[in-house]
Amino acid sequence: MGRIVQLKERSTIEKAAEKIKQHLGIQHVRLALARKAALSKQISSVAVCAGSGGTVLKGVAADLYVTGELSHHEVLHAVESGRSVILCEHSNSERGFLKTLVPVITEWFKDDISVEVSLADKEPLSII
Repeated sequence: MGRIVQLKERSTIEKAAEKIKQHLGIQHVRLALARKAALSKQISSVAVCAGSGGTVLKGVAADLYVTGELSHHEVLHAVESGRSVILCEHSNSERGFLKTLVPVITEWFKDDISVEVSLADKEPLSII
């Protein structure tokens, strides 16, 4: 499942990338600019899908795709279709939901179990 967001105020791809990094607590994202686009390009719509967004985002009309991962050919198709792509890595795009999920699971099981998020959990891939 994904979401399409119509921004209240236009933004640039560069500002969107910075906000995404800040929100996810990561230092890097991978970026593919739409053909003839620049970091300063104004965007008004964003399609978002956690994890692997290839099938969810395929053909979605948005200025920017944000997901964890896409195949090489999915990125090329998006770029040639006029969409920029920000890839955050698969687990980085999903990990933030754990903060929301813990209280829900805790409520379901009351005092029967203790729910904790691993402090060792991290994206298995790194940029060197």
